Amino acid sequence: MSTAESTETSEFQYFPITGISVNSEDPSKLGPETPVPLRQNIDTWSQDPANEKQVKLFVMALLRFQQIDPKERESYFQIAGIHGQPNVLWDEPTVDEDTKGKGYCTHNNILFPIWHRAYLALYEQRIHEIMVNDIVPNFAEDQRPQWQEAAETWRLPFWDWGLTTSVPDLCKYPYTFVPTADGTGEESIHNPLFQFRMPNNQPMSAYGMDNFKDPWVDDGDMLYYGECVGTTRWPDLGESASGTNTWKYGVVNNYKVQEAMKKPEWVADSPYGQPSEMIYRLLSTPMDYTTFATTAQLTEDQNITNDINIEYLHNNIHGWVGGDLNGHMSQIPVASFDPMFWLHHCNIDRIFALWQALNPDKWFEKSTVNEFFQQVIGLPKGTEITPNTPLRPFHKDTSGTPMKSVDVRYPYKLGHTYPELQTWTYKPENYTSEPFLANLRKTINDLYGMSRQQLIDATGNIKGVEYLEDGTKSMDYSFSVRYRKYAIGGGEPFWIRIYLSQDGKTRNASMDLITELYNFSQKPEDNSGKLACGNCKDNKDNDMRSTASISLTPILISLLKSGKDLASLAKDDVLKFIQERAYWRVFKSGKELESWQVDALDLKIIGSTNDSTVYNDATKPPKLENFKEEPSISGGPGGAMNPAFKQPVTVAPPVVPAIPKAALKVNSFLPFKEVLKADGVVIIDSASLDLTPAKTSGIDNTQIFLNEGKNGDGDILFLLSIRRAENQIVFNTNIDNAFGKEVRISLENRFKGKTPSILIHDQGDGYEVFIDWKHALYFEKRAPGKIAQSVSYGVNTGQTPAWSSSLKVKVYASMKEVFHH
Repeated sequence: MSTAESTETSEFQYFPITGISVNSEDPSKLGPETPVPLRQNIDTWSQDPANEKQVKLFVMALLRFQQIDPKERESYFQIAGIHGQPNVLWDEPTVDEDTKGKGYCTHNNILFPIWHRAYLALYEQRIHEIMVNDIVPNFAEDQRPQWQEAAETWRLPFWDWGLTTSVPDLCKYPYTFVPTADGTGEESIHNPLFQFRMPNNQPMSAYGMDNFKDPWVDDGDMLYYGECVGTTRWPDLGESASGTNTWKYGVVNNYKVQEAMKKPEWVADSPYGQPSEMIYRLLSTPMDYTTFATTAQLTEDQNITNDINIEYLHNNIHGWVGGDLNGHMSQIPVASFDPMFWLHHCNIDRIFALWQALNPDKWFEKSTVNEFFQQVIGLPKGTEITPNTPLRPFHKDTSGTPMKSVDVRYPYKLGHTYPELQTWTYKPENYTSEPFLANLRKTINDLYGMSRQQLIDATGNIKGVEYLEDGTKSMDYSFSVRYRKYAIGGGEPFWIRIYLSQDGKTRNASMDLITELYNFSQKPEDNSGKLACGNCKDNKDNDMRSTASISLTPILISLLKSGKDLASLAKDDVLKFIQERAYWRVFKSGKELESWQVDALDLKIIGSTNDSTVYNDATKPPKLENFKEEPSISGGPGGAMNPAFKQPVTVAPPVVPAIPKAALKVNSFLPFKEVLKADGVVIIDSASLDLTPAKTSGIDNTQIFLNEGKNGDGDILFLLSIRRAENQIVFNTNIDNAFGKEVRISLENRFKGKTPSILIHDQGDGYEVFIDWKHALYFEKRAPGKIAQSVSYGVNTGQTPAWSSSLKVKVYASMKEVFHH
């Protein structure tokens, strides 16, 4: 239970998120004319010797942060848990029906960028507090002022994956050196940026982290995050298997992250990162805040310019860092436990801030939860969203004043900004100063304008491009991608990968890949069938659709420069080239999905063109206009436009009624997927049998029972107890807290082998029991109006059970189904 849940409301002190003060000034009172410290590029910052003290402080404070008891509200565990699991309240004192089993997820809606800005501010503030309160005071008095100054000017760094395909240097190695607590020497410590490790070596399940997947469903991946002591990044095959040390303690394959980041051949030798052109388009294409903020498809006939957004770009990084086999960053409920989450989101916030600086008058006034299918704590359907809507669970003061979007609209209101946004060096000191905007445009053009640089550098050598006195004019090409977000496995994440055949005749996945996009989603149910994310469940039920926009122009220019068969950048040549060579496939957990599975996505690939003018003067923004859909390079079902590259049509296997089955561990319970109705059958299989009487002073007792309650509670409607010392099997009930009269049969020769089975058939008025498929007895119901909703397995304290530690439970709707399967 979190601190927030255990404190009485009348005594509750909320955690105030104020940002970091600047020269003792409250950040909320700052304006663009006041210098504030910078959040910096992590590699540039950490490699500068002048920043050595800040770097060491950051690492020391982060490790201290991660070592705080997970029970504490201000621990790394609980603050990371705000993003998803373990789905408990944070900094909110009361639990009610509206909050149970729900979280604070803000993906796929317009609050996505602004909610995460407040979240980052909390994280940054906690690290700073630990620096100044717990670390700096330990240094010798004569050293303390230098360390204090380093702490006061420190801000969270960002990982600019638009400029690099490499994991930050500070995240690469499991150990690092920092000063000793008193500053007199150095010591080696676990690198807190390499991975997060539980401070007490206990699994995360000890503090409410669950496994993800309905236990009664065979298909789909069970994600055993509850077992983890450490976080995992890009696990290899087998490294995420339940029960392995690699999964329990975490494996960090940073080289695989880097392979994923530079995977398309056309990017490998580029000075730009794979997402750079995406950032460039996001910051150059005219759009409003609503379009910018979210992947959500707002209307059925949405304009293609509205498919560009920051969230799909954000999603890809999660996929590239977490990997195909369920590393933490690839799954919403646990992504924020990987320390790279915060560096990634700091860059997302920076891109958001750059867009705001370019569009100072664009904001949102109001919308409704219905429109964006958002269901988070405190925001039921139909709720109006405005800039004054509380960003739960964040508060501005100890009395609980909620933080709102309007409070964090500008980064400087939290005591920081980014290198490109030093507005105080311009006159007037605000976002409308033309010299400031000119410099910002130049920075964006230079940092991310891959296609712009390709065109300018060509100096007249690319056919189909009009070279102007001050720049170039050409046709620009894109794919809009639209799909059903929750179509695969009810919400499992997947990749959509798009290719262009190199020779126009054959497919080569590694050579042909031009881009990919990641569906960062999650299954709504957790291990026990509870909601893992109210927002995701709501989106799934409402057939939520997502969008992305992918620029093809840099790839086409690369092909032209490398002498491929593309004749020119002219429209007719390009459309014919794309139509003949483009194909796409969908992957989940590293495996290509078959056509019948892809059909469920209702995938649409919409080709488009627009006129593009880029200028030699980098202070001028590109002119992108006249966007137009192109049916000849649009498709969806079939995986290609050219029949030669279409995915082979496969037919879904015959639908056989699924028999729910799950593992039942000793001293635990399982809620049935559906209540056990008349004619229902429960079969319980054990992998072993031990009939040696237990050495105990109490009753030698191994039992299974059917409960009225869903959580192993309520009346026990049927109980079967193995009494080895008595050589008996005992049957009973516990109705209204009172056991009934026992029914006993001999244990002698009941089990025929070492892998026993118990079959319980609900016949409406009683339970017929078979042991190893031989009739044992008929037990008349003692509470016939009550229905079993869960099954439990227990053994008396200190005893070894008669059956294996984990039983296999199968449930059939009828006895007829048993024989059909």
